[in-house]
Amino acid sequence: MDEFASNYIPLINKCITELLEKKMKKDNEVVKAYYEKIMEYVLAGGKRARPIALLVSYIGSGGEDVDRAVRASISVELLHNSSLVHDDIMDESETRRGLPALHVQYERWFREMASDKFSPPRNSGISLGILGGDSLLELGIEAILESGFPEKATTRSIEEYIIAYRRLIEGQLLDMYLSGLTMPSVEQIIEMLKLKTGALYAASLKIGAILAGREDLLDDLEELGFMIGIAFQIRDDILGLFGDPRKTGKPVDSDIKQGKRTILVTKAYEVLSEDKARKLISLLGKKDLTDDELEFVRNAVIESGALSFSQLMAEEYMERCKDLIDELEMRDDQKELLKEIAERAVRRDK
Repeated sequence: MDEFASNYIPLINKCITELLEKKMKKDNEVVKAYYEKIMEYVLAGGKRARPIALLVSYIGSGGEDVDRAVRASISVELLHNSSLVHDDIMDESETRRGLPALHVQYERWFREMASDKFSPPRNSGISLGILGGDSLLELGIEAILESGFPEKATTRSIEEYIIAYRRLIEGQLLDMYLSGLTMPSVEQIIEMLKLKTGALYAASLKIGAILAGREDLLDDLEELGFMIGIAFQIRDDILGLFGDPRKTGKPVDSDIKQGKRTILVTKAYEVLSEDKARKLISLLGKKDLTDDELEFVRNAVIESGALSFSQLMAEEYMERCKDLIDELEMRDDQKELLKEIAERAVRRDK
């Protein structure tokens, strides 16, 4: 997988750059700077896991026009970044990948332009961030349209893209709802993760097969994408509380401060004594969380067995992914890469 990714990530980044640079060829300096910041944001980091998954699916399904597939693959990366931009606004997150979130960058940009002739509008950062996320959504559709595939394959790919977008919205809706419950069930959290994270992995795999003309694989690839996404997000929640911020680019207290109801928290709540469970609930969503309070949460998750439970659940999803991959009628070498994608979702440290 390292060799595959190292071959294609530069090509993916090149296509992203070319698409955004076309938007920057404007006479209007404000519009040009707006797209420049979007390009910098997308290129600043990320594992390109979703376009890589699309390409593995495309090649594994017998696709041969890899250059066009790379151009189409950036669609799912742009949609992913669109969701990140909007998530950061909704979660009031100031950083992403260790750098300022896009809406924070936009706010600083407008503030720096302030003069006796220009006063930044109120909430300019959030407003521009919403526009930036919307632009990334639209750019993803453009990427598919401009990839050069036949009309039927292009239309079907855009259909899957739109389905993924709807599912992402529904997943974010459920995430907000669950954060308002005293404590949701594990099943409710899994359903949310399936939509919020699994939907885009499912779309990536399905679009790859559609572009290769393999509609017969779509049901299995959708199920596979959902499971990879769930496993990925369970691991992400673990890293959000126990990971190295220098690697994850995310403070270890951010999920707790945002009141996230993760499987880690839910399982700990089920096992803790009444007093400790009540204290755990009181700390969720606390913006001025202290180091001692964070340590209480971390210890509660470990001692309750919630950490072990969550990691085991992620690994069970990984094994289910591998079993399903074995049954796919695809090239064996690409099936092995799909298994690596599932493994890395669970065993990554960033």
